[in-house]
Amino acid sequence: MFKSVFSKYFTIFACILLVAMVALGAVQTVFFNNYWVEDKRVQLTENARMIARHTIDVTVQLDDPHKTYVISSNSIKPIVALLSNGLDADILIVDNAGQVLLASDKAQIALRQVPQTVLDAVQGDYFIVGTMDGFFPEEKYAAATPILNHGGDAIGYVITAMPSGGLGQYTLETINTYLISAVLVLLFASIVIYPMTYRMVKPFREMAAVTRKFANGDFSGRVSVKGKDEVAELAAALNSMAVSLSATENMSRSFVANISHELKTPMTTISGFVDGILDGTIPEEKQAHYLRIVSDEVKRLSRLVKSMLELSRIDNGTVTLKKTSFDLTDVVCGTLLTFEQRIEEKNVEIAGLSDCERVTVNADFDLLGQVVYNLIDNAVKFVPENGQLTIHVARENGRIYCAIRNSGDGLSPEEMPRVFERFYKTDRSRSLDKTGVGLGLYIVKTIVNLHHGEIFVRSVQGEYCEFVFWVPDADGTASGHNGELQETKHRKGRK
Repeated sequence: MFKSVFSKYFTIFACILLVAMVALGAVQTVFFNNYWVEDKRVQLTENARMIARHTIDVTVQLDDPHKTYVISSNSIKPIVALLSNGLDADILIVDNAGQVLLASDKAQIALRQVPQTVLDAVQGDYFIVGTMDGFFPEEKYAAATPILNHGGDAIGYVITAMPSGGLGQYTLETINTYLISAVLVLLFASIVIYPMTYRMVKPFREMAAVTRKFANGDFSGRVSVKGKDEVAELAAALNSMAVSLSATENMSRSFVANISHELKTPMTTISGFVDGILDGTIPEEKQAHYLRIVSDEVKRLSRLVKSMLELSRIDNGTVTLKKTSFDLTDVVCGTLLTFEQRIEEKNVEIAGLSDCERVTVNADFDLLGQVVYNLIDNAVKFVPENGQLTIHVARENGRIYCAIRNSGDGLSPEEMPRVFERFYKTDRSRSLDKTGVGLGLYIVKTIVNLHHGEIFVRSVQGEYCEFVFWVPDADGTASGHNGELQETKHRKGRK
């Protein structure tokens, strides 16, 4: 059965309050009971002492061999009657043998003689809650004190007693009063706790509603953040998660749209030309031309699939760097040779290569080689005929820099922040680079980041576009960014 946080909180608060009140009532009841019994003990003992003092004053010792003491009952009886009525208690005077010599009018006793076991216990002031070994017919509060002569010898005893039933009645009345008070307090506390608890759990209700929207694909909901407590932190975290989920969802949709577009174009081309060859629409003498187009589109699909696999490995974190030491300048030179034919076709000048340092880098040879390949491939695509490629490799401030610049139209300020996004292709690249899929620079940036490095772009429209990346030097510690100095040295290397 569903039980809301609100009902749980309210139940917990109510139970804690109820338990606290029950515990307080129990402690208070025990305290009152002890106080009541102690009060009766003091009253009965004090009155027993008073009667004992008056009794000794009216006691006469006979001049006989046994030195018998005679208590004048008539003299002490008015005092006994007065105190008995005032206390509503039984008062008795007994001799050393326990025989009752005088009893108040209301005294109810089961035996006319006090049991010896009781007399033996009365060495001074004595108090008991009971029947004094059957002397009284019912349980009483009873106090006893010896009557001492001038020599300190006991010549008798005074017993004072009153019914113990009053405690039960007093306790019952106290409990009833306390229960009524407890119910009123609990009712008042519930009235106060209810709105407080409702306000406390209200943010959780909002979070639950927003989370249900997330589950249905709506990431527009937000939770209002108030205060600086744990609930506010949770609400802020949920809002942050909503932003992240929204961005991820948009990226996913964009990814699907882009990949669908990139797959659709070559597949449409392939399907159309193959169908044209099969049904004879394309003449036999032109089939070789169109088959080459189909072959190029298949290669384009292959590159797309390869890029997607690399992207998947990188995003899943399954790429493991296998670092080795190698000369980065050799990698750049070797990569340039693979583009020799395209460079010669465009009559492109290579500058700065002779000024590059011989630098050893500790990195993954294949992955960093892919970075260099993609950047040079990108530069060769967009350098105009009779243009210039400028290469710069150097070690500086604990970093190894590599810069690849091509002359040409460059990038606009609006395009520069987006060139490293997935599937992003500038308007110019869509016309000049029909085989690209817009993943190369994203993969380059990811690989550089895996090496704890950085890549950035510099461009002036109508003049050049330059990509610069750095990775930590194996022999030093990377320090602050020195883009200004790198730009100065780069210009110096081209002179």
